[in-house]
Amino acid sequence: MLTFYPRTRLDPRSIWAGMICGVGANLAWGLAFFLPVVVDGADSVALAIGRYLCFGVVSVSILLARRRRTLVGIGAREWRRAALFSLTGHFGYYLLLVLGIRLAGATIATVIMGVLPVAVALTGGWMRREIAMSRLVLPLMVVAVGLAGTYAVELDWGSGIEGRSASQLFAGVGATVLALALWTSYALMNARFLRENPAVSSANWSTLMGVCALGWALAALPFAASSGGLDVLELGPIIVSSVVLGVIVSWLGTVLWNHASATLPVSIAGQMVVLQVVAGLTYVFVWEARLPPLIELAGLALLIGGVLLALHRARTWSRSSATD
Repeated sequence: MLTFYPRTRLDPRSIWAGMICGVGANLAWGLAFFLPVVVDGADSVALAIGRYLCFGVVSVSILLARRRRTLVGIGAREWRRAALFSLTGHFGYYLLLVLGIRLAGATIATVIMGVLPVAVALTGGWMRREIAMSRLVLPLMVVAVGLAGTYAVELDWGSGIEGRSASQLFAGVGATVLALALWTSYALMNARFLRENPAVSSANWSTLMGVCALGWALAALPFAASSGGLDVLELGPIIVSSVVLGVIVSWLGTVLWNHASATLPVSIAGQMVVLQVVAGLTYVFVWEARLPPLIELAGLALLIGGVLLALHRARTWSRSSATD
């Protein structure tokens, strides 16, 4: 059941802090695009499970070291939310995305997930009414054009569906759409929880979700073993990548995103998700020592421009609302 909320007044000062944390989170998340390129050929399921095993182990270690501070105000209700969010926004979402890529191909899965910033922005703006939807139209159009320009160059459209049956494509598209829905719901519910529970810090909330993600990852180990993906975990590059993904991308990225979610309008934070695409491709360009084509470079510039325009409109909206 959809829940609508009364219009929220925004603090112009908190927007800057949220913007910095949102950029930092997406810079960290961009590594999730880059590291699979570095360890090309690694089993994707093994890398996903290794990521969340590391995320969980780090979180459990932090919880044990700081349990008195971390568990203040945390009861059964908060643990249930953490378990749900660790599934919808972390392990379940990522595993469904990996499954979608395997079945439908990276091209189709990437195009579907490219709708994520727009889906979060529109759904958040519609349900929370933190900023007038009319002020989001132009930034979203700029972001959409930027995504189209970027994907037109980056994706291999010719071989996107080659060698796949109709049933594989159907299942892959379904898994990817479900992943999109899961993360959209996570973005909205997580932001609502953090605003309703200001006593729960961003770091503590990330730690609790990491502990729950460890449980999901352990439960999925038999699936990884049956797919033959666990063998590559013995390789050094896979272990290092799993540690980076677990500590920097998952734990630190979630801390930063939690703070951004608590301070920025969901409709604005959602658009900032496109920055992980910009960051990931930039890392790849540096790694491969190449410059992107002009069309792709223009697309990336439009992605950044759309987010900056959205942030500017949010700040001017907050100032005008404060004077009403």
